[in-house]
Amino acid sequence: IDLRLGVRIVDVDRDAKTLTGDDGSVSPYDVLLLATGSSAFMPPIQGLDKDGVFVFRTLDDTRGLLERSGAGKKAIVIGGGLLGLEAARGLQVQGCDVTVVHLMSTLMERQLDPDGGQYLLGKMEDLGVRVLLGRTTTAILGNGHVEGVALSDDSVLEADLVVVVAGSPANGALAHNAH
Repeated sequence: IDLRLGVRIVDVDRDAKTLTGDDGSVSPYDVLLLATGSSAFMPPIQGLDKDGVFVFRTLDDTRGLLERSGAGKKAIVIGGGLLGLEAARGLQVQGCDVTVVHLMSTLMERQLDPDGGQYLLGKMEDLGVRVLLGRTTTAILGNGHVEGVALSDDSVLEADLVVVVAGSPANGALAHNAH
């Protein structure tokens, strides 16, 4: 294994079995493993540009959330998958009043069957996290900064901050463009 830090791979030539770095270097390989990470998916919700809207993917995201969280703050987490529930619990431990809004009818539906999702729902509620299932966030409300969210059932929830954790598509462009 040859470790090269600070070089971004910009091209893969499968026939020649070479990688091209952003520094112009060309490196041969025998076996290639692509681990390119993922990006935060931002659903089409009005108001995502408001101050107080966060994603939860990086250490910097976490730092920003910690700076804004605290006792009495109302936090809405959009997404009831693994990362969304981790964000919800982390905010709750910081003293926030947390509500998770999830589109699907069960939590972590990709990893759990409906019974497992129902069990997890009970555990999250036992911890003090409110969970709303089968709802879509239609807008983030506020005048420049987050003041609440509007849901598909016409309800409105007050919020001081919103965390969007609605999926993490893989960064697959490098693999897709490999020739």
